[in-house]
Amino acid sequence: MTPRAPETFDRCPLCSATTWVEDSVPEPNLYSEKLALLLGQDEGRLLDEHANWRCARCDLVFKRRWFPEDVIRQLFCGAVGMHPKGWDAILGRFSGDNFLCTVEKWARAVGASSVPDVRKGERELVSIVDSIAEPSDFDVAAVTAAIRQSDVLSVRAASRAIAASIKDPAPFKRFSGFRSLALWDYLQSKTGGFDAYAEVGCPLWGLLPLAAESGYEATYLDRQEVNYWGAGCTNAGESCSARLLRDPRIRAADWASPRYYPIIGVFQYLDHPTEPLRFLRELFGRANSAAVILDAMDSPVAIQHVTGWTEASLRYAAGLFDKHLYADFEDIRFSGNRLYLLSGSC
Repeated sequence: MTPRAPETFDRCPLCSATTWVEDSVPEPNLYSEKLALLLGQDEGRLLDEHANWRCARCDLVFKRRWFPEDVIRQLFCGAVGMHPKGWDAILGRFSGDNFLCTVEKWARAVGASSVPDVRKGERELVSIVDSIAEPSDFDVAAVTAAIRQSDVLSVRAASRAIAASIKDPAPFKRFSGFRSLALWDYLQSKTGGFDAYAEVGCPLWGLLPLAAESGYEATYLDRQEVNYWGAGCTNAGESCSARLLRDPRIRAADWASPRYYPIIGVFQYLDHPTEPLRFLRELFGRANSAAVILDAMDSPVAIQHVTGWTEASLRYAAGLFDKHLYADFEDIRFSGNRLYLLSGSC
């Protein structure tokens, strides 16, 4: 692809301030690998050119340089058209047999010096190891380091112990998603209770099935966002939304529908819209409360995310809409995620 002129932001996309400091450079991942291929650009240079900046007024972290819309469409509709983490939460890939199979595929890639396949295997193996709830007879940090160093002998030596430890995935990790009774009870308690629940974003990893099973009105809100997955997110010919809607108790509605909801779940989505303030206005035009899950800000904001949200930036956003910010759901913290509940009046 011929490189196109990037989009640039001369104001903070949340508060419109024009003062900021450089925060970090994104780390290499699947998305930087694919973007570099799409643009015919060196991956390291691409990451450097899309640094993260921190707003001096509201503390939002954002990219001042962003990709053209057609490039982003090709990323989320083609190069990474299937949302990996969403499908991993439901397809039963968290198993000892799958881990052992993945080890051997990765080992062959290492032996063949096939860099893309080595990186793919590394990501998959690290995700599996990171999701083990009760590791037994192996050291997680040592195994993770061995994977990242392509140390096949050390990983194979620990592989049987790792496979034996793979049972139910740890809560809020890649293979469990965000379906959690503890989270549901927390939201009910902090908001004073609700009888209807909606979500926007990935259909596969949230609380909608739990809401439906508990007898609550459960609605998936379909919102089109260029910088996110869409109709091309399929497995075996079935879209992610169709997979969710196999459950007849869950209904779908367009984001623009006039219905007002007591609460909307926004899980790993707020960092995707290129106009976050516009999204928040839309969100609180149709909901009293929002349960927002985001990455913890202990590593650089990833290349595929337009924004990164600190607690201070969420507190600023809550003030804009006369909401109280709750950030005390401790059960999720060990997973590397954070829950921010914006609810009620200040």
